[in-house]
Amino acid sequence: MAESPGVVGLQWWDHQRRWLDDPSRLRVCCKARQIGMSTVLAGEALHAAVYGETTVIVSASQRQASELLRKAAHLLPLVNVAGGGALVVTRQSAEEIELSTGGRVISLPSAAATVQGYTGHVVIDEAAWIPDVETLWMAIVPTISTRGDYRLSVVSTPGPQSGMFYRLWTGTDPSWSRHRISIYDAKEGGAPHDVEMLRAAVADDTTWRMAYECQFVDEATAFLSLDLIRSCESVSLDCDLDWQWLANTTEAVYVGFDIGRKRDLSVLWIASLNGDRVLSTRAVIVMRGVNFTEQEETLYRVLERGSVRRCCIDSTGLGMQLAERAVERWGEYRVEAVNFTIATKARLGATLKRRMQDAAFRIPADERIRRDLHSVGKYTSAGGNVRLLADNTDDGHADRFWAAALCCEAAEAGPPLLDCDYEHVPISIFARMKGGI
Repeated sequence: MAESPGVVGLQWWDHQRRWLDDPSRLRVCCKARQIGMSTVLAGEALHAAVYGETTVIVSASQRQASELLRKAAHLLPLVNVAGGGALVVTRQSAEEIELSTGGRVISLPSAAATVQGYTGHVVIDEAAWIPDVETLWMAIVPTISTRGDYRLSVVSTPGPQSGMFYRLWTGTDPSWSRHRISIYDAKEGGAPHDVEMLRAAVADDTTWRMAYECQFVDEATAFLSLDLIRSCESVSLDCDLDWQWLANTTEAVYVGFDIGRKRDLSVLWIASLNGDRVLSTRAVIVMRGVNFTEQEETLYRVLERGSVRRCCIDSTGLGMQLAERAVERWGEYRVEAVNFTIATKARLGATLKRRMQDAAFRIPADERIRRDLHSVGKYTSAGGNVRLLADNTDDGHADRFWAAALCCEAAEAGPPLLDCDYEHVPISIFARMKGGI
């Protein structure tokens, strides 16, 4: 493995080999999805660990960080082969692999505090989608500055025409080596992708151009810009619901439920409101192909918790019966049935956008959520009416967007009125009471 991390046991495609053979200290890669770059990054990191060096891989989310380390773990048998059995793993966890040489592969979610204190090579994965990447960037510089041969690699699918990754990619600084790898480049270099099948599966043209053709998106028609979405993301938030937290929290909890059945998803968006009036997402429960009885059971399990103050449910079409039954059981204040009309959807979208612009809505740093929120376009009809529209794809029909908007709508009503006692008294007594006020 002294010559290259690809010598033993692996066959690299042409675009992977070009990256591996690039000796530049500073590298940036604008790439398509699913073209094997995660495996290359993991292989390079393990190759450095063989020689006692540390590589810190920073990812846009905890899920992506764990996935990269998992790929590195799959390559560990090659380390054993390359070292003739002399190299062993001395530590392996969800965040780190350490070899007997002292070299390490460390994979972390993107927070400035997590990368401080390390020295070694640094890889920033999916840099275009990392929230507050500017602060992260300042924390990373000291990591590679202690030695002149430590490398910095910035890799991402394209995002908005702004931000650090866009500036690096479009910049002219000759210190940076630039690699562009579209799905067509990968196919030409030996990757076995069926490009036509992939294109047919991605119904949204914007997603195809961005995720597979390496084109930075035009934000002109997007209702929520990628910059705005990213500004609301937090790597500390998760999509999975902690039921124990829901049972014990003292914060007011609000729920939005967008209902689908076959092609569309049903999405239950749960968030809590803190003392600063910031709505923080606590769960995004996605149900695909789940029958209405099971959907209702999941909703009722949430509504049974006393912390849940209000829920807004899509009552359009398929959701009508489920919404009516929920209102009957839980009351009109606790549950509101919302019929989606052009005007209603415009109002819901405006409520969601206003919260995001006011930094009063926090969401998980999740690619599916980001793509869903960004999929909604704003169009103005000849009559001047604003319409919010999204393409129907295999991953729903902006169902997460509408669940989030319904959740924000639920929170707009504020907490319920305080409980008070009621006692019937004769009119004469009531009149005397009024006279004493």
